Amino acid sequence: MTKDVLVQVSGIQTAEEEGEEIVLIAPGTYYLKNGKHYFLYEEIDDEGTVSKNVIKVTPDLVDLIRKGVTSSHMIFEEGKENLTYYDTPFGSMLMSITTSRILFREVSNSRMELEVDYALSMDGKHMSDCSIKVEVTARQ
Repeated sequence: MTKDVLVQVSGIQTAEEEGEEIVLIAPGTYYLKNGKHYFLYEEIDDEGTVSKNVIKVTPDLVDLIRKGVTSSHMIFEEGKENLTYYDTPFGSMLMSITTSRILFREVSNSRMELEVDYALSMDGKHMSDCSIKVEVTARQ
């Protein structure tokens, strides 16, 4: 895989039987260090605010760090519950992430895919079921 990549993140969050898919495509950077895959990319919202994102994939877990106006550090471990804070300009919220499935595969020398399914809870109350798919391809 080349250093310069295109990162496509699609996610769906389902609450009370309704869900909306969100898709983001951004240029990014990939590197492999000590057996860990790193994907770095920036996300720009409708107001022009930039968030820097890092996805780290190891054999046992997926680490997603987001820094910007809203920040979070989400850890996904299959079959486990992890707590994290979701920081906003209005304060922090404690969230619980229970991961049911992680699938990472190197499809080819120029393409990798990551899928994560998890449940999101706040204050001990189930809020939604979520699914994230990340497709990383080498840029030409």
